[in-house]
Amino acid sequence: MLTAMLGSKHQGRRKGIPIREGSVRQARLDARLSLADVAADQVSRTAVHHIENGRTKPSLETLRLIARQTRKPIEYFLLAPDANRELIQPDKDIRRLNELTAKRDFVAVISLGLSLLEKGWRKENAALVHFHLGQAYCRLVQPEDALKHLPVARAYFEEVGEEWLAVDSLDWEASAWGLLEDPRAIGLANQALERCRRFQPRPQQMEGRILGHLGAMYVVAQSWALAISHYEAAVEAAGAVKDLLQLAKMHHGLGLTHSHLQQPAQARKHYEKALSLYRMESDQSALYRVENDLGVLLLNQGQLDSAERHLLNALAGAEELNMERRGRGFVLVNLGDVSLRKGHVSEAREYLDRAAEVGRSVGERIVLAEAHVVKGQLDELLGNLQAADDHFCEAIDTLGELVMPDRLRDCHMDYAQVLEDRGDFRAAMRHWKSAAEIGKAAALGISAYRKDEKARVESGLSVS
Repeated sequence: MLTAMLGSKHQGRRKGIPIREGSVRQARLDARLSLADVAADQVSRTAVHHIENGRTKPSLETLRLIARQTRKPIEYFLLAPDANRELIQPDKDIRRLNELTAKRDFVAVISLGLSLLEKGWRKENAALVHFHLGQAYCRLVQPEDALKHLPVARAYFEEVGEEWLAVDSLDWEASAWGLLEDPRAIGLANQALERCRRFQPRPQQMEGRILGHLGAMYVVAQSWALAISHYEAAVEAAGAVKDLLQLAKMHHGLGLTHSHLQQPAQARKHYEKALSLYRMESDQSALYRVENDLGVLLLNQGQLDSAERHLLNALAGAEELNMERRGRGFVLVNLGDVSLRKGHVSEAREYLDRAAEVGRSVGERIVLAEAHVVKGQLDELLGNLQAADDHFCEAIDTLGELVMPDRLRDCHMDYAQVLEDRGDFRAAMRHWKSAAEIGKAAALGISAYRKDEKARVESGLSVS
């Protein structure tokens, strides 16, 4: 959905557009909205009141906001629609992008958006199209394409002082970098959160989404305490605005974090809530991701047959929907792990090779690292000690480059256990020590982060 079409409190004066007398008030009454509802925290109620009474003419951006809030086409308000065709057609096209985004038909958003960019539009209209395209590509887990559009949109919004849309674009930009497993993602998302919290009143839906994106980034980094704190805050924000899809995502993330913290009962509770909400919202790709995560939960509990059923369901769905990034590769690694624990060596190798192929094809280095870990365990079982060492070293190097300390710590621990079982106690001790040092550094980092958050609150930059 377009979150506030160029409707924030503007800097400076803008050229007003002549509108039909009484049209804004009638549209508001037809929609049964208050002045505050129409203002939507993006312009003042007084501004809407003055426009209704004919004291001021709305800017194009404010008129678009009023049209969106009252669900009227922009031509409904225009004094001379025939003389303003250059306003009407872009408005219709942007409204269509809004509708497609709201329906989550992101393939159609991209098709329409790319065709619209070929038109000689004004910068403000082009920026809105870039924003929609970037968001759609993020939702389809195509971050490279998203980053062709979101920085363009954000640059324009910041240039003209459209803070609301600038923050929205920054959040999606951070999400795109997060999908690429780029360390800059968390910093950008925290910038978006800080700027979001400066709005008065704070937009809870936007804040919840940013917190959710941050939670997901901390899950990928396996920083569980930070993931839980951000997801719980996101659940509170999403619940306040009754955003079911956002709530589903937050419960899904909380399920992941509790699962990795060895709290299966709490994890299962959150997964079941996520499944129920995703079914209500008909989000199939998310359903299959929960199937995968349930499979992992059961795998860690030793319920191999049940885990395999969920994982096979997830794989079938991922292949049907072409879920390459954040989808098929992870499922294949998990199926390789199940097969290894069942003693099905050749099947495990096949799954892991397929996972590595997916990871290389989409540049998903976490999948490659996880595949190396399980391949290392597989080769150790087969007595291929040098190959096992090579796999673990490759995983350690990759996770170190990705700056994912929690995953790196776990990898050192897995390798240390392999070496200890092999009888190489000296080498095992080195990796146990590395894991302990990483854990200590991560704990200090979390403490520093929390002190920084406290300082932000006390300085008035953010409120938790």
